Amino acid sequence: MQRQQSITVFLLMLGIAAISLGMALKNVFEYSPIAGWFLGTVILIVNSIYTGVKIKKKSHT
Repeated sequence: MQRQQSITVFLLMLGIAAISLGMALKNVFEYSPIAGWFLGTVILIVNSIYTGVKIKKKSHT
């Protein structure tokens, strides 16, 4: 259980970091906010799918 929670927290932090980094680099690269939001959204969706599968798997056992 602890490992699953740590993976979820890691993916949440990684998604937020991608969005923040994209916004922080907007003066350096023209399209960095778009890339940051896209990457962050993809990571957060993967996290949702991962968590949903783990909860569904746990409820069936």
